[in-house]
Amino acid sequence: MISTTQAQQYLDEVLGIKVPSFLLSAAVEKVEAAEPAMVAAGYSDANQVLVQCMAVALVAAAGDPRRISSQSAASGASRSFKYRESDLSALRRSLSALDTAGTVAAIVGPDPSALTMFAVVC
Repeated sequence: MISTTQAQQYLDEVLGIKVPSFLLSAAVEKVEAAEPAMVAAGYSDANQVLVQCMAVALVAAAGDPRRISSQSAASGASRSFKYRESDLSALRRSLSALDTAGTVAAIVGPDPSALTMFAVVC
């Protein structure tokens, strides 16, 4: 299983997301419960790491948090953020393609942007 340090590194460097350590620990613990299913599904160690990273990111980043887009310092301190809904949807699609056995599907839940509304008019 990936550690909270590895998960934080993935969130920071790949997604530009910062989450509180207590939240990240809970997300890692939740995804850790799916590891036996990944082993039973025959996932390689590399696939397990990838699935775990993506699943932890989706659980920890629920609610589509802001992402740091730029920082400055030398005491003209500045920080810019971006909000993009499509980033997490793309991550969900990548996870779905990688996790063919659906070992973490119940943990990460459905993609909220993929929900369709049907209306019946009589």
